[in-house]
Amino acid sequence: MPFLARSARGLLLVCLALAVFFALGEIVTRSLDLVDRLNGFPRRMFVASDEPDLGYRLRPGLDTRARGVHVATNARGLRGPEVTATPQPGVHRVLVLGDSVAFGFRLEHADTFPVRLAHELEARDGGWWEVLNAGVEGYNTVNQLAYLRTSLLELAPETIVLVFNLNDYDHGPVVGPLGVLTLDQSQRVRSDSIANRSEFYLLLRWLLVTRGQPIGDAPAPPATPDAGAGAAGFSQFDRYVSNLRKQYYRAPDDARWPAMVDALRAIARLCRERGIRLVVAIVPDGDQVGVEATDLGPQQKLAEVCRELALDCLDLHPAFVAAARAPLFLDIMHPNADGQRLMAREVATHLLGRAG
Repeated sequence: MPFLARSARGLLLVCLALAVFFALGEIVTRSLDLVDRLNGFPRRMFVASDEPDLGYRLRPGLDTRARGVHVATNARGLRGPEVTATPQPGVHRVLVLGDSVAFGFRLEHADTFPVRLAHELEARDGGWWEVLNAGVEGYNTVNQLAYLRTSLLELAPETIVLVFNLNDYDHGPVVGPLGVLTLDQSQRVRSDSIANRSEFYLLLRWLLVTRGQPIGDAPAPPATPDAGAGAAGFSQFDRYVSNLRKQYYRAPDDARWPAMVDALRAIARLCRERGIRLVVAIVPDGDQVGVEATDLGPQQKLAEVCRELALDCLDLHPAFVAAARAPLFLDIMHPNADGQRLMAREVATHLLGRAG
């Protein structure tokens, strides 16, 4: 009996020590934000979702720094300040759908397209415009449709601007077991996974799997005078990936293309049913701007889709070409602050011109 009692006490002490260890580990990991501090990927921005066509959402109530800029989300998981459930009387509410371009990749909130669009509309129209940022990094058109159906229609927008990036046909990522986004759908974790709930578990697993090596992006590099000034201003990898996209548009031969077209069709149908104006703003790749000859196959292919679905599409390539004397891109896919202001001016002109 004394031996059994001592063994039981010892086991209890071990269990208590482990409980204290994991509790303190969780507190320290969360309070110091250790996973994101040691990891190049802004993991805390995302929370796993169990919805079939929505692998993750932006984390609601977030206030952090990601890729060198301040990122804050409201209680609905939209980047920006809190918003009312429906627009106030007299307010023109515009909802911006899209991926990292709409979200404002590596840009401060004030430099993002939705904020600049609100300024442009108010300055020109004199009315009260509210532009909501529903852009989420990594989302494709199928994800955007699911997000609109499940969360955004209830916000009662008057207009939806879908910022279309040339890679929006591609597969949408999911949250993997290391807490970062992955295109491997088999690695998707559920919202109730311990990897999605425990920061300390995630830290231990990350250290074990990666041996402390960062995952994902390095800190944002400082802007250079020639960044975005034609294809020569982009990395070899950027140009390689952009070329793959253009090859795909020449002969889209897998399920990604019809899935994208069907999602656009469904978004248009939802907008028509609710009397919402829909504008699809097509953003060019950086290597299509500032060069003498460029492949505009993606824009031509998308123009066919716009005609087929009777979509109100705005091709932003001509406006970027006209302004190409100044750097307009952070990398080959993401306009910089000047590029986002250019987008805002063109979309505001389109919205108010059609309204007039």
